Amino acid sequence: MKYAIPLDTKQDMDSVVGQHFGHVPYFGIWDDETENLEIIENRSDHKGGRGLPMEFLADKCDGVLLKGAGARAVMLGNQLGLRIFMGANGTLKETISRFKAGSLHEATKDDGCQH
Repeated sequence: MKYAIPLDTKQDMDSVVGQHFGHVPYFGIWDDETENLEIIENRSDHKGGRGLPMEFLADKCDGVLLKGAGARAVMLGNQLGLRIFMGANGTLKETISRFKAGSLHEATKDDGCQH
């Protein structure tokens, strides 16, 4: 499966995970089967592009690893077939390690922050 991770910096596995999901400059697209990583620019409407961040990511991945998101973003991601995991923090490498260890939890609409 492929997972998108919001990033504040573009430094491969040392990239810093972004704290504000839709407004980050980059997304890391990580494939958990091949361990391949591609870092792409955020081209959602929050960064002057088209589509909400979850819509932008829907055709690029199967899930999203993030620190947190609004309830609407979680619901939209789920409607688009994306699995949303919360608790991402630190570097991309640290987040992937925590995900593999089962330390991130799969979000529901009740987990979304109310903004």
